[in-house]
Amino acid sequence: MAENELLAAYKSVPIVTRSMLTATILISLGSAMGLVSPYLLFLDWSSVIYKFQIHRIFTSCFLTGLGFNMLFDLYFLYTYGTQLEASTYAGRPADFAWFVLFTSLVSAALAFFFGFVSLFQSMLVAVIYLWSQSNSERIVSFMFGVQFKAIYFPWVLIAYTFILSGAAIPWNMLAGAASAHLYYFLDSVYPAKGGPRLIPTPYLLNRILPRQEVAGAGFTAGGGTANVYRPGAAAADAAGHRWGRGNRLG
Repeated sequence: MAENELLAAYKSVPIVTRSMLTATILISLGSAMGLVSPYLLFLDWSSVIYKFQIHRIFTSCFLTGLGFNMLFDLYFLYTYGTQLEASTYAGRPADFAWFVLFTSLVSAALAFFFGFVSLFQSMLVAVIYLWSQSNSERIVSFMFGVQFKAIYFPWVLIAYTFILSGAAIPWNMLAGAASAHLYYFLDSVYPAKGGPRLIPTPYLLNRILPRQEVAGAGFTAGGGTANVYRPGAAAADAAGHRWGRGNRLG
């Protein structure tokens, strides 16, 4: 009975977020348990270019350390990935998958110049950044009850990491924020000003993850991403969670 409930809870998570969580757990645990060497998983551009180990761009997105930090990482990925996929991207899993893929590729390109080898924090911050754009006016609470608008949440996380690391610049997190901002501008801001959609969701992704009719889901003209906070549509958060004023995020 408990197993059926656990399986039902797992299947209730939207498909793209569920796939991201599953890949993170399997790849991270597989590396920690010695089933596969982490040296074959992290992003190494010389191996990608000269040895054609293209898989590193994918595996480095889902490679994170174990312990308490991993629980926080999975919690954040589940919470904000689910909320994005169930509200902003309701009925459009291919568009959300394209957002994750696009931002990960941009972060990987930035890693070539800044030298970081794991893209998990980049992917996580990208998800949180877009969530903050879609829920910009929400009041959230961070450590010790500090409250601020959700629009500042990714920058608070980056500053928090900067302080805890002894003033080491978290380039991977900054890359995630930059890649998400680029996506947001090209997919939403620029088309809203009359420009064309420069990064449409690839046809293959739409074939794999077809659109679904969802009551109350807003589709923008031309199929663009509705990255605007809509109080009516976004009020029902994913998986039954409701994040209102003063809810703790970490």
